[in-house]
Amino acid sequence: MINIFIIDNYAVFRYGLISIIEKYPEFRVIGAAATTAEAVVKLGELQPDIIIMDIFMPGGEGVEAITLMLQKYPDVKVIIVTLSDNEEDFLKAIRAGARAYLLKSIKTTELIESIRLVATGHAIVSPLMAFRLPEEFRETNKPNKAGFNGLTPREQEVLYLVAQGASNKEIAAQCYISTTTAKAHLRKILEKLSVRNRAQAAALAITKGLLNQS
Repeated sequence: MINIFIIDNYAVFRYGLISIIEKYPEFRVIGAAATTAEAVVKLGELQPDIIIMDIFMPGGEGVEAITLMLQKYPDVKVIIVTLSDNEEDFLKAIRAGARAYLLKSIKTTELIESIRLVATGHAIVSPLMAFRLPEEFRETNKPNKAGFNGLTPREQEVLYLVAQGASNKEIAAQCYISTTTAKAHLRKILEKLSVRNRAQAAALAITKGLLNQS
């Protein structure tokens, strides 16, 4: 059972999302809040696996709340579902530690699948938002003669799988390596790309067209 907590200042959206999610027996909505301040108080007691929240909250507290919640509850996974397709909001959310950035126009089936993937350790980056990455983020990560930011062929293969949403276990199986080795490759990839997490690495991979490799 995957326990979910929802944060959104619009009651209609909160209750609509609860109604959708609870149709699936593997999910349970254990709480909801209209503000991040209210949510932080409840999280310690409820201990959800996943938080679904809007980045655009009253007072502009969304990004700060992600950072605070992950500092206090590092095992929780944050999914952003928002109307904002602004690249700054997107990048701030990913840098703060969000595992997914989805627009509220997303189809129900895509949302449910995204929740499943994030719950199993994947990072989900909408291609639409990946292509809206700020120029400064792209320019500091240009490929060089050694390959995609100097990644080895194996690291490029691992990054390709990360961008497809593969977990470390799945990467290990597909590359015929141990999970420990897969994690080591991922650490080196993050270091070479100057990014903090899988979601940022996936965003860069999509932006560079790595998903279109033959």
